[in-house]
Amino acid sequence: MVFYAYVKQITDDWSYRYVITFASREIADEWWRAVSTSTVGSFVSSVQRVNAHFYTHNILVANSATSLTTAGVANQFIGKVFFTLMNDQVGRDLSIIPPCDHFTDHISGNSFFIRSKVSPHEYWYCAQGDNSVYLSLTERTRFFVTRDSQGTAGSVIIGSDDIIITLTTSNLSINVVTASGQVIVSPDSKSGLKFSDLLNKFTARPLLNQLGDKTRKLFFTDNGEEWELA
Repeated sequence: MVFYAYVKQITDDWSYRYVITFASREIADEWWRAVSTSTVGSFVSSVQRVNAHFYTHNILVANSATSLTTAGVANQFIGKVFFTLMNDQVGRDLSIIPPCDHFTDHISGNSFFIRSKVSPHEYWYCAQGDNSVYLSLTERTRFFVTRDSQGTAGSVIIGSDDIIITLTTSNLSINVVTASGQVIVSPDSKSGLKFSDLLNKFTARPLLNQLGDKTRKLFFTDNGEEWELA
């Protein structure tokens, strides 16, 4: 689904204001990673992210709209992103971007609940004294989701990032039993877990001969369900 953001000129309140249209919120985060880590220093210093829907730039240094056509910045996104110049301030209308019904900013080091995208009342849950991870309608567990590299706290997570998912209440992390694919919490985290894996490589399977809400355990699989951070 398309995703929108504003960008405004940092030195005044009327010029070089754009609506940015991204092919998806994932593309928005990947575009920002490309711009903010570019080897073209003028874009790194000019374009700043206030939040997922609001950016600033200083066109005297670099215009964010030209990030798509400047080598070494974000020209790989030219078919997935476009900028629309807004009207100026004097007696003109303001283009309003559509609101998001649900939005969570994927910031490394923040804590989140993890829930089913199809059935958003079902959450990942870890019971005290049990290393299994369940899907629950009545309970939920909060996790830290962190990029697995130094100096990345506070940065936006994108699909290709290696991540670590850790309980907020103890030093236990999401791991996978190799033989069965069962998801557990353990002192060691799953090696090579990508953020994109978190969103679509886990599935819940029913347990036999058990009653109650905690009857579905979480497993890691190539054909998983869709999940989201909340």
